Amino acid sequence: MKKLSRTKLKDINGKGMSGCAGCPTGGNYGDGPEYTNSCMAFWGLSPTCRNCVDVSADCYGPDYSDYFGN
Repeated sequence: MKKLSRTKLKDINGKGMSGCAGCPTGGNYGDGPEYTNSCMAFWGLSPTCRNCVDVSADCYGPDYSDYFGN
């Protein structure tokens, strides 16, 4: 089995620069003072950009169930 570099892994997981051009990749998303952006801001991103940011599992909790799948 071949070992992959971090750059290649990011490309596979959707965080590579090619698929995230134009997306806000700085900061993180979640509820609480430790996050730079809110969960509502996360759900305001396009589906493509949602794969490019760091997000808390809290943003997938019951308070946001209306947004799943969109």
